[in-house]
Amino acid sequence: MLRTLSLAAPVVAAIMIVVLIIEPPALRPAERLPTLRMLTARAAEGLDQRQVQDAIARGREGEPGSYVLHRVLPAGDQPPAVEPAGVVYTPFLRVAWAAHARQSSGRPLTPDEVPAWMAAPVFYVVLRTPSVALAADLGTPALAVVPTDTATCCLEPQPTLIRSLWMSDDPTVTTRFGATTPFSDLGVIAAYPVELLRGGLDFVAFYRVNGPDGPSSVEMRGRLEPSDLETWR
Repeated sequence: MLRTLSLAAPVVAAIMIVVLIIEPPALRPAERLPTLRMLTARAAEGLDQRQVQDAIARGREGEPGSYVLHRVLPAGDQPPAVEPAGVVYTPFLRVAWAAHARQSSGRPLTPDEVPAWMAAPVFYVVLRTPSVALAADLGTPALAVVPTDTATCCLEPQPTLIRSLWMSDDPTVTTRFGATTPFSDLGVIAAYPVELLRGGLDFVAFYRVNGPDGPSSVEMRGRLEPSDLETWR
């Protein structure tokens, strides 16, 4: 294993850079997680001028919507989930929503007015709470990004492919770029590098609980499918 790590480390180091992502305004300091802002050089560019213009045009056409995180239930649970586990906002969608929100003001959004944080190379994941009852006592759920069907119980610390750049339980995070709050039972909002937008991953908000059979996780698990990403912007 040491030999494998020694061979892989230079490769990883060569393709990764550390950058500072401009965060959405008004996040409380307690909501920010201390973490390296690691993105590939390609991702660090964010939206270019043409993409910003396209996003503004999309927002002027109508409500941009969001991308769905399909809910994944534990094996044996029935019926299959209909409601999504969460939604995703890409940089393109954030700008589109901002343009849509400005349409009715009589002063349409222009590319020069788009702030850096809105077009930054990160996407926002909004997950519903795993349990409204537990949220009252435990607050914001923990968050992990894992390969599909990977359990969240019960190693400490919880294994995750990457830590979020920031996370919050404040529903106004989405309204800052003009989108409506997508869920009444919102659990957590987090930002990740756009390079993580690929299939084969589960985004999981969870609570650890102790029951008669030992510790377990109460989850809200959403999945990115490769087919969903084919036309994403």
